[in-house]
Amino acid sequence: MKKCIVFIYLPGCIMAVPAGVFTYDSALQQGYFQYGRKYLERENAQAVDPVALPLRRDLSGPIETNAGLFGALRDSSPDHWGRMVIARKNKVSVSEFDEFDFLVNADASRVGNLDFRLSLDDPEPQYVPPTFQVISELVEAADRLQRSLPISDEHQGMLNQGTSMGGARPKCTVKLEGDLWIAKLPAKDDAFNNARVEYATMTLAARCGIQIPNISTMGLPDGRDVLLVKRFDRETRPDRWTRHGFLSALSFMEWDEQARELFSYVSVSGRMRQMGLGLGSMKELYQRMAFNAFCRNTDDHPRNHGFLVKNGNLSLSPAYDIVPSAAKIGVGTEFSLAMEIGARGRHGTLENLLSKYGQFGLRPEEAKGLLFEMAKTVVDWKQHFHKSGVSDSEIDIFQGSFASPNLLGAMAVGDILPSPSSQGRTRPVKKSSSPGM
Repeated sequence: MKKCIVFIYLPGCIMAVPAGVFTYDSALQQGYFQYGRKYLERENAQAVDPVALPLRRDLSGPIETNAGLFGALRDSSPDHWGRMVIARKNKVSVSEFDEFDFLVNADASRVGNLDFRLSLDDPEPQYVPPTFQVISELVEAADRLQRSLPISDEHQGMLNQGTSMGGARPKCTVKLEGDLWIAKLPAKDDAFNNARVEYATMTLAARCGIQIPNISTMGLPDGRDVLLVKRFDRETRPDRWTRHGFLSALSFMEWDEQARELFSYVSVSGRMRQMGLGLGSMKELYQRMAFNAFCRNTDDHPRNHGFLVKNGNLSLSPAYDIVPSAAKIGVGTEFSLAMEIGARGRHGTLENLLSKYGQFGLRPEEAKGLLFEMAKTVVDWKQHFHKSGVSDSEIDIFQGSFASPNLLGAMAVGDILPSPSSQGRTRPVKKSSSPGM
């Protein structure tokens, strides 16, 4: 059995306090958590995980989902890229470490407001993210790591700042004008300029009324680009940062990563209603689901949706990781999203988008009006991609992604909507430039 102390950064604090003990059985892949008595006596105590670990004493039962990690703990742990970096740092193969090892080896850049230490006496982890001026060096180091080539200790230390970020792509936390940003670096086998395409898609989502983080792109001398995404789980203080809790939709729903048959936007919306997140948040989830169908983003799994925890209150986080799947016109026009969207499961069709609008707190005219206004914006995607710096050849790669009958169908729906004065008609979504640009 392995044990660590779970620390938490309480609201407004730059130093973490011990909240409880996490015990891990490697053989059974089961985890156990117990809050500390002194922590529960704190007036400002916050739940380590408001869904799976509410503040109470009796939490001795095992957790068997997600290889034995509770939701917020799993979100704090690295994915493919971070595991590669940690394994290289420790001079082991990825397979030699278990979930516990990766959890405790990730650094202070981890997402959310938790930390994991082997002893109460372990010092506060150093948090010295590199500045954006060294991004070119980071890209070179990431390229070498992906090719299993040696990298310097200095570059290893820089790459460690991205070990707790989710996903398979290389990334690192960097400091830019005092704020913290995630630098999403190019990968060695990229088929297109991911930074430009993601920037274009995310800002197109913003024009559809979807909340996104501040984002930007940075050109490299070799012609490639880096996407910069401002971290929404951090707030800047003089020379330090306070933290907000974070739960992926996977953790919010207490799903196991392997139980893909359960993944459902409708279910997430139902849990949001139960947790009191309100109709506005449910409506935005519907918008994000529809946008993913309009741009054929089939990587919309529940770890690519999230919730922030501020002062114990849950809210929908800004949208992130929205990238269309490449598709040729007329080839494979039917597709499925990663999560169920309606009565026909995951099928990315307009009919399916309109089949369970009531589960998102919408009336029929509201749902149709919303899709109509979004489609009017998305149908001009080529022009928007051009303005965002995406090349003609790369735009060709995504012709089939936006050629879905969903767009024309949603615009046709607008022709049969009631007049604007009719009850339930939504106001048009105002087009605007992306936040922070």
